[in-house]
Amino acid sequence: MSRERILDITHQEVIRSGFRFSMNDLSKQLGMSTKTVYEFFPSKEDLLKDLLDASLTEIVQKEHQLMSDASLSLPSKLRQALVMMPDDLGMFDLRRLSELQRYYPAVWSQLDLFITNHWDEIRQLVHTGQAAGELRSFDTEVFVQVYIGGLYRLMEQSSSGSWNGSTLSAALQEMVDMLLEGVLPKEGP
Repeated sequence: MSRERILDITHQEVIRSGFRFSMNDLSKQLGMSTKTVYEFFPSKEDLLKDLLDASLTEIVQKEHQLMSDASLSLPSKLRQALVMMPDDLGMFDLRRLSELQRYYPAVWSQLDLFITNHWDEIRQLVHTGQAAGELRSFDTEVFVQVYIGGLYRLMEQSSSGSWNGSTLSAALQEMVDMLLEGVLPKEGP
């Protein structure tokens, strides 16, 4: 049994039942004792941190590939970077994220740090676009805070049950469309 297999089964369990699964249930799915699972991961929180690390690493790798893709325009890179998610969105379902925040605050804190601090590439992209005239001049820090605030508000709405059931990916797409294009109809020629 490997750490990767445990992480894979844990990921499947998060998708199936959320973050409130028991280590005993997980060990049964793995066909091993709970003690053996704890030999790989001293706590459920350590297991969830590693699971989150893998997703965040994937996002960073995808972002680097996106930024180095010379075939994409700057506005296209900006749009894609703002809606970037890991390939498997199970952990990033809006209901799952609010559950993570409520029951595993240390793991949530790790994600929160990523969300609030991982903006260097976007800032650089915006500054490059503004200098080249591809983007109008605007306060990048206000833009970042509006995005973060919108993301957190989507998660709050999800946890209160007042959300329409949309995925995080779909909600981010809608929010980014509004941020980049506004809400007024485009005027014709």
